[in-house]
Amino acid sequence: MKIDKQLPVTTILDPRARDQAQLPDSPLVPRRASPARANELAAGTERLLGKGAGFSLQLNQQLSSMQSAERYLSELSDQLSALKLNLSRQISSPQTVNERDSIARSLQQVNSLLEQRAKRSGESLDATFKLRLNEPLRSRFSLQGLESIEAVQRSGKETLLLSAGRYLAEPLAVVLDDGMSSEQVLRRFNSSLGQAGMRAELDQDGALKFSAPEGDWQTIKGQLRMQGEGKLFSKVAAPIASHDDGLLAFPTELGQDTFRELRQLLDSVVSALDRVGALREQLSQRQADVRDFLARQESQDEKQWALGFASSVFDTRGRKSPGYSVVSQTVLAQANLTRFAVVSLLS
Repeated sequence: MKIDKQLPVTTILDPRARDQAQLPDSPLVPRRASPARANELAAGTERLLGKGAGFSLQLNQQLSSMQSAERYLSELSDQLSALKLNLSRQISSPQTVNERDSIARSLQQVNSLLEQRAKRSGESLDATFKLRLNEPLRSRFSLQGLESIEAVQRSGKETLLLSAGRYLAEPLAVVLDDGMSSEQVLRRFNSSLGQAGMRAELDQDGALKFSAPEGDWQTIKGQLRMQGEGKLFSKVAAPIASHDDGLLAFPTELGQDTFRELRQLLDSVVSALDRVGALREQLSQRQADVRDFLARQESQDEKQWALGFASSVFDTRGRKSPGYSVVSQTVLAQANLTRFAVVSLLS
């Protein structure tokens, strides 16, 4: 269980970007500045925006999501610890009906908490317990008959029709040809399945995987049907089985082979506790990094930043003093102005 580090929290945003108020469109028509003045303004804006970033709404939202994830993981850790204790007692002492019932209740509580993962974690932990702060949660899964991209390539020319009952307006057609590369196969799947929000990709082991928005997938996965031309799939549409990727999974009921089953279950619980503990440590460090960043921004003198910015914009040295209407229109125009818009306009 690892936090996806492809998008570090404290580097997602430009720390120089400031929150912008949403104002009606201004009637002001901008005039192109001379190259010298444009360079001067760009350099001044870059310098001033770098002095004070203030609070970042997005960073605060991410911090809130991480706090929700931390609360959820804390509760999950407590439930797993209780289950571990019950299992240890059961294995080390003679079994009784009451002890077995206690394990069953603990197991039910853990599974119930795992089912509530998305909601209880503030939509920040996916089924593999990776932190997703910058995108909606997606379920990742494999489809029976499409686990290997090599098998898809060997099948050659075939048209696949994927339907999902009333959840898809019409079947999605994936047209495959002879001699396609892996990239071409993925593009064919994505261009068709993308209409339903699904994506195809290769995992680290080279297996063909699919993903879809988590809420949508829970609705449609039991309705999927696939029709082919007799190679990968039969010419008659038939249900297609799927397997969801997930990190933690425990049986819903205890079987009859009690001692062996309890020992395997205990090993799974101990492993899950280790993974949850490691994730909580990483999550705590990321929260500390965000709080430290926000604290540094709070310590900056916002009034001084605003004064410096206004002085640069309305610098009248050597120029005719602007009228009130010009100043007011300029204030309105810059309210929604970002560094990226400035760079785009002046380039």
